[in-house]
Amino acid sequence: MRRTLLFIMEWLWRLLFLNAIWLLFSLPIVTIIPATAAMFGVMDRLVREDQDEPDFKVFIREFKRLFLKSYPLGLSIVIIGGLLFVDLLILRNAISDMTEIIRVAVLAFTLLFLIAVSYSFPVFLRYEYPWYKTLFFSFMLGVRKPVITFLMSCGFLLILLLLLFVTGIGVLLIASLTALISTVSAHYIINRLPKITLKEAGENL
Repeated sequence: MRRTLLFIMEWLWRLLFLNAIWLLFSLPIVTIIPATAAMFGVMDRLVREDQDEPDFKVFIREFKRLFLKSYPLGLSIVIIGGLLFVDLLILRNAISDMTEIIRVAVLAFTLLFLIAVSYSFPVFLRYEYPWYKTLFFSFMLGVRKPVITFLMSCGFLLILLLLLFVTGIGVLLIASLTALISTVSAHYIINRLPKITLKEAGENL
């Protein structure tokens, strides 16, 4: 029991600390993308139990390494997500059958896009594909194991509820807890795939 409690407290401290670092490095706004990539880099090492260095030291190293590499993926997510959001705002009051069909299609595409985004940073960190391949393979992971994707979505929903109803704790954990859920889900699926599958598919694209 004591060992379990110590394990939980250790992970809680790491999540709080990692979230604080992420917030600090995201303050200039323009650095939020490499800060997010660095946070996922630390989480990737923690989940794989390949972390013997202080989290802050790893974060700084990943932030520098991924500073430029992460922008294509991050900006593509922001741009595509922004366009989908604007489309949904425009189509929210559909007044004809045609606009209703378009709205449903945009909603469906948004759902598929969110599935891809949910796995995108863990996939990018492992394979370092271009942004479009990263999103494609992330989507493949999501549809390959729909149960895991559903459970991951439930985890994200719990984080949202935490943010809405226990705002203080939610703000302190929102980024790092999201990264933990996403990374664990991605690793679970990737580790059960034939090791050559994604690499061969990526080379054929």
